[in-house]
Amino acid sequence: MLMTPLSDYHVAPGRLREWTLDAAPFHEAARSAGNATPLSYNQQLHLKFALRLMERGLGTPDWLGFGFEIPGPLDAEAFRETVRAWAERHETLRSGFRLEGGLEGGRPERFTVDSHAVSVRDAALGDFTSGEEICRYLQGRIDGAAEAFRLPSFVVETVERADSTTVVVGMDHAHADGYSVAMAVQELQDLYAAIVTGETIGHDGIGSYVDFSVEERATAERIGADHPAVVDWSRFVENSGGRMPRFPLDLGVAEDDLVPHTMLDTWLVDAAEAEAVEEICHAADGGFLAGLLAAFAIAAHQFTGARVYRTVMPMHTRSRPEWARSMGWFIGLGPVEIDLGTARTFQDAVHGAHRSARTAMRLTRVPFLRVVELLDMERELECAMPEGFPFVSFTDMRVVPGAGRWAEWNARTLFRMTRGNKANIWVNRTHDGVRFTARHPDTELAGISVACFADRVRDVLHTVAKTGDHVFADPSITTGVTA
Repeated sequence: MLMTPLSDYHVAPGRLREWTLDAAPFHEAARSAGNATPLSYNQQLHLKFALRLMERGLGTPDWLGFGFEIPGPLDAEAFRETVRAWAERHETLRSGFRLEGGLEGGRPERFTVDSHAVSVRDAALGDFTSGEEICRYLQGRIDGAAEAFRLPSFVVETVERADSTTVVVGMDHAHADGYSVAMAVQELQDLYAAIVTGETIGHDGIGSYVDFSVEERATAERIGADHPAVVDWSRFVENSGGRMPRFPLDLGVAEDDLVPHTMLDTWLVDAAEAEAVEEICHAADGGFLAGLLAAFAIAAHQFTGARVYRTVMPMHTRSRPEWARSMGWFIGLGPVEIDLGTARTFQDAVHGAHRSARTAMRLTRVPFLRVVELLDMERELECAMPEGFPFVSFTDMRVVPGAGRWAEWNARTLFRMTRGNKANIWVNRTHDGVRFTARHPDTELAGISVACFADRVRDVLHTVAKTGDHVFADPSITTGVTA
């Protein structure tokens, strides 16, 4: 499945209908005292940034979503029950946020609507004859609905035709991570098919992100500054010059500027090449992720001459079976520091990259915001909002339920282009190969820098797949972009 801005998602013309949870139970629950539950650390950071941007009068939509197609005409009542059952299954979709004390200096709290109070409303928005016009209209609708303090903060859109229906879902990032929205495609397909045929819908074995958040916070608040994870993070920041690491190449934008984002989306290797790289990595005591990180470190070295590559990597925190199919923001952050040392080849670099990835995975067990609190880094993050730092994310999409049918369903994970000054990278491995997607400032230099970096990573992986290794070139003859 490809990550796609909504503007690039092909939606055939048809009748547009919008489906939302009835807001009345949300407003009633928001007024009720004593029903607050702790936010997750990710939600706390997300809402804090949202409030700071609101105070500055900056509207920066930050939603995730997905799109897919259902064959045949839509059974409206079955689809209504599908949306209701989906919200019943995932407590975060029935959750909302309120500001205790008001907008000025208010403290975000979470509340939840009882599953029995959930109902679904729909409204016909019109017939569209142009797919481009539909996408423009949808973006406006989702921008307005998928916002953290809206009640509810997700929306479902359908574009209905005689032979098929396109479903587009957008939700504020507070309620979902990338894996959640990718997994939801098959989930909604299965729910709808079961309801159409009268099968019984069950929710057993699916945990609540609200429960996860309560447990996460209770555990993390017992952690002090002497915890090994906090010590490791402190050392990482100190080694990075006392701040979070930056993208290796110049993006042509000041650190305090907010400029529109654009996107680079390109293949790194095909499926056969990815398998070849993975086999070579296993022989070098690593896995594909280690190989990918080694390629990033080599690319950065070849452009800058630096022997140490640092970045931040999101990794999932679905540590128990009940979180495996749960909707939520189950992501921790780990510091990646790869010291190429005396390495001269890709295989030399894989072992250190593997060790760094394992360390990062271990450190994600402590929520990043708890680390930030203990290291007194909150002011730095606030100054860098809405993007605290660049990151590199890797997901093996082949293991996501339904991955084998995404092409048949025209499935996409959708995200909103925003504004910022960082380059964030997602690498997704699918059945077709490995995809590199970067969201970066829309400046000429950023476009050149990110494209050159992707090309160099691709060159490293291609060479490894073809020859079994890659020997580092002299940085003085490969540098093509100002560091």
